[in-house]
Amino acid sequence: MIQKVSNYNEYKNMLNGRGDTFVFRGQAYSDYVLIPSGLRENHILKADGQMFRFVDEMKQIFGFDELTCIELAQHFALPTRMLDFSYSFDVALFFACYDKKERHKEHDGKVFIFNKTRYEEILKEKNKLSSQVVRNNKLLYEWLQKYIDKEKTMIGNEGIDMPIFVDATQQFDRLYMQKGLFLLWGQDEMCLEEILKKEGIEMSEIIDTIVISKEAKPKILEELSRKNINEDTLYMNVSKIKDLVNEIKYGS
Repeated sequence: MIQKVSNYNEYKNMLNGRGDTFVFRGQAYSDYVLIPSGLRENHILKADGQMFRFVDEMKQIFGFDELTCIELAQHFALPTRMLDFSYSFDVALFFACYDKKERHKEHDGKVFIFNKTRYEEILKEKNKLSSQVVRNNKLLYEWLQKYIDKEKTMIGNEGIDMPIFVDATQQFDRLYMQKGLFLLWGQDEMCLEEILKKEGIEMSEIIDTIVISKEAKPKILEELSRKNINEDTLYMNVSKIKDLVNEIKYGS
């Protein structure tokens, strides 16, 4: 069910009383479908190659594992097969309103409310390999290693077909502040809406949406900022921290 709000209190009231584990995603333009940047038309031909190179070099320099490297790539805007979600409905609301380049100020935003519990139940009911990977780090890392090594992403006779949720490693301030996790795509390169349709899953069974009125975005961002949810806190604005240190040390 799509509902529309025009202020923060209306938004929060819609989320009260929900059970299960829910995760959230905010998008500044309500018409965008759910698909990672690495699978969008302008990136799909070269995104994997760029990520392979990034992961290889990050592993050599810092010794990070594959998942941590992909998370870093995602958060520094390198196209990947991951889609950002958050355990915080306030963080998702921020991203539904935040539009630094003002490309979508004339468009409504949207928050996706994803029933993670029900989705993982459906994976299990359908006997998907993805349901095992969700709760099995060994399988996840085996799949990631095959992916990074440019091998066929198969485990046994199956591949990871449906997207799976992966909790962030939380090694980085930005991931921690955003209470982040990721939806990781497997072999299917379609948007989530098409994947669910192909599998005979009603999107409404696992996803609700709240549309954020374009007129309400500036006011909601002000309200969120009073709760310390803003660009500086969610992105850990390093330059501002450096400026403050210099001011304190040198009085400049």
